Amino acid sequence: MSAIGKAIRAARMASGFTQAELADWIGIADGNQISRWERGVVTPSADNVCELSRVLGVRLDKSVGDAVSC
Repeated sequence: MSAIGKAIRAARMASGFTQAELADWIGIADGNQISRWERGVVTPSADNVCELSRVLGVRLDKSVGDAVSC
């Protein structure tokens, strides 16, 4: 699991969202995409990291270093 994946999972669970609910909140049609991000199979785009940060109320951009600035 990647650093961003761990951060997404921890923030999602702390917020009480299921993967499907979080996908709906950020406008992702495929709820499995959240699982892929959490497992580190794929990395979310900069836009998705910023949207996840907004919805979850945490600074996930710091988990991916200087690659993303929200």
